[in-house]
Amino acid sequence: MMIKTPTAPNTPRLHALQNPMSPQPSNHTATYSGRNLHGQVVHELGRRVVGGGYAAGALLPNEDQLCRELQVSRTALREAVKVLAAKGLLEPRPRIGTRVRPRDLWNLLDPDILAWRCATGVDAEFLRHLAELREIMEPAAASLAATSRSEAQLKAIADALQSMREAPAIAQWVEADLAFHTAVLRATNNPLLMPLAAIIGSALESLLGFSARSADDFKRGLPDHQKVFEAIESGDAQSALHRMAGLLSDTRMLMKQVAL
Repeated sequence: MMIKTPTAPNTPRLHALQNPMSPQPSNHTATYSGRNLHGQVVHELGRRVVGGGYAAGALLPNEDQLCRELQVSRTALREAVKVLAAKGLLEPRPRIGTRVRPRDLWNLLDPDILAWRCATGVDAEFLRHLAELREIMEPAAASLAATSRSEAQLKAIADALQSMREAPAIAQWVEADLAFHTAVLRATNNPLLMPLAAIIGSALESLLGFSARSADDFKRGLPDHQKVFEAIESGDAQSALHRMAGLLSDTRMLMKQVAL
């Protein structure tokens, strides 16, 4: 049974629910694949909240209305609300209803919330915050990778770099660029950093796509990535830190130029 997005007059058109034959979120960025009814309800309500279909502080429509609209049982709806409450998006209150929580209380590093945020459109402020997060984390991660990586992990970085060289278009470049940065984070072999690579995967894709499309030559960052790889390959932690910091600094400057 498919969930229908409301099309009533004066109702903002929301993203249609993914069906099992549609492209699904990548396995490393989403908690719920959307391939079963429970996941479909979670994704539909999550996109509505994160995309502004339900404003912060507003009450969701009552259960009967939502069940009719989404064509699901109360049990399926309540289970989805529980999931979104755990992510910080919703607050169910007995005899009052389910309220959308303020944005500053959301778990913004949750992979589903990041995916919904990117799917509903990103703005300059979001990209700036993401760039700041990367600048804090990734240079230190590259430094750690230089001394902690295995040969298999080094090969994964090299393979991603080769895919960047061979990318025929922006879409393939962004995919390879994301694989490069994810491989560097995994090469730290730090169990606390490795999940973070998965968490920011979908959001990084938005930023990498923005920086690639903003450049005259979408491969102009290739030499900087090559330098990061060489520093990690040689085990030079200090050089890896500085090379990654320089790469991210160039991305930030590009963002500022486009904003102007």
